[in-house]
Order: sequence, then structure tokens, then C-alpha cells
Amino acid sequence: MNTTNPAGQSYVMAFSTEEVRRLQAMAALLAPTTTRLLKRAGIRAGMKVLEVGSGAGDVALLAADLVGPTGAVVGIESNPAMLALARARTQAAGFSTVSFVEGDLTRLQLDTEFDAVVGRCILQHLNNPIAALRHLVRHLRPGGIVAFQEIDIPPAGASFPLVPLYEQMYSWGREGLQRAGLDSRFGLQLYRVFLNAGLPAPQLHCDAFVGAGSDWGWYEIIAESVRSLLPVILKYGIATAEEIGIDTLAERCREAMVSQRSVAIGPSYISAWTRLQHSE
Repeated sequence: MNTTNPAGQSYVMAFSTEEVRRLQAMAALLAPTTTRLLKRAGIRAGMKVLEVGSGAGDVALLAADLVGPTGAVVGIESNPAMLALARARTQAAGFSTVSFVEGDLTRLQLDTEFDAVVGRCILQHLNNPIAALRHLVRHLRPGGIVAFQEIDIPPAGASFPLVPLYEQMYSWGREGLQRAGLDSRFGLQLYRVFLNAGLPAPQLHCDAFVGAGSDWGWYEIIAESVRSLLPVILKYGIATAEEIGIDTLAERCREAMVSQRSVAIGPSYISAWTRLQHSE
């Protein structure tokens, strides 16, 4: 399913209870690497942070931890259901310094001047990420921080010893994204996107997820990504429902990996961060 909102943003994975669970499970696995990005970029106590593509609020909450009670985080989200969830989670966590705005991040007009703009897995969903980034940085003060993190899914998964089902599951997800019009290697575009948006060259870092055994969380994450992309996968004949067996896919993959004592590499996440130049 490909839904486009007024922000010129497309999200190909249908919003559902299962998709929300997948996003939150993935957010838990990504929290350490996203926190490292925010710290490396220079997010610190007392800052005002603009967080875009908030989803369920996970990155906003990570930023709130870093800016503390003297700082503030404003999250932007276009989907009303996700916005309600983000607000409820923030309230439950006791963060009074975090607020969310429903809106078009490519046309955003806020009175507040921010110290940083940050986002995770959002630029790849925008029809024109360069124009969006140009617009977003207008809300930064001189010397402001720009920090984004995006996915990179190489052409093939990696398991050793080779587990065909893991490789197949990985391939289904990647091909589904491509057929839906998303660049599965968008993380590698961050350097070019920053430069083309008129920003100073960013620093770059890549985190790869490697795991083994029965408790590695990425079996479920990848399988649930396939579930969310199932309409696209079936439409384009990437695989049949019988071939995928979605309800047992994660467990079958786990069993195969454990039985062969195999190690797998999951998707990578590329971080890019820079600072605006101070005005003369």
C-alpha cells in the first residue's frame, strides 16, 4: 500500500497494529546507534531540537533524554494516529519538554528557532528530500546541527554458513521496497543530499547489525517488514503467499539459523551530521 500525504511524503507500509509493533521493536534495537548519532552531532543539555517524521515518538524521546529539563524537543508527524500514539507515550514517560505538531514538514512554519534538526528513516520517504532539507534548516540558528540516519540494505543478505531462507526473506523485503518506489540504499545518498541542500559536508558513520542464536531480534523485524510489504510483493510477483508463509516466516528462519549455528548480517544504518556555518 502506498499512501501519500500532503507533505509529499510516501509511506509504503500500511499503518496497522502490526506495523506499529514492528516500528517500536525496531526502534528499541536502533536506540543505541541513534543515541550515538545525536551525541556525536553535539546534542546536549539545554538545546531546542526539531525532530521530523516522529512516528511513535522514539527519536524525540531519545533527544529529550539528552537535552534534559532545560531543553525542548518539538516533533513533526503527518499521520494523526501515530501522532496520538507519540503524545500518549511521551505523557506516560513523564516528559513535559516534548511536544508534537501535525503538519507538512516541507512547508513547516514555526516561530521557534532551533539548535538542531534531526530525523531517522524519514528522508527516504520524501518525494524531494533535498528541497525538504533546505526548508527544514531554515528553522535553525547559525551554527545549528543537522543529523539524520537512514537505512542501507545491500543487494544480498549475509549468513554464514549460508541459510537460504534468511537470504530469501531479506531479498523479499528489499525487492518489495524497491517495487514500492523506495531506495533501499538511501543511506548512501545522505552525503550527496546534504551537499545538494547547500549544507557543509557531513561526517558519516555506519552501524551494521550482526547476530546469531534464537534471541536475535532482526528475524522478527525483517519478517514483519515482509508482512507490511506483502501487498506489493504479491502484486509484482516477487513471491507467492504460499512461498512466503508469513505467519511462520520469522520462526522458520530462526530455527534454520540456530540449527546451522549461522551468523547473519541485517540492514545497516548510515548516520550523517554537520553544522551550519556561523553568520559573519
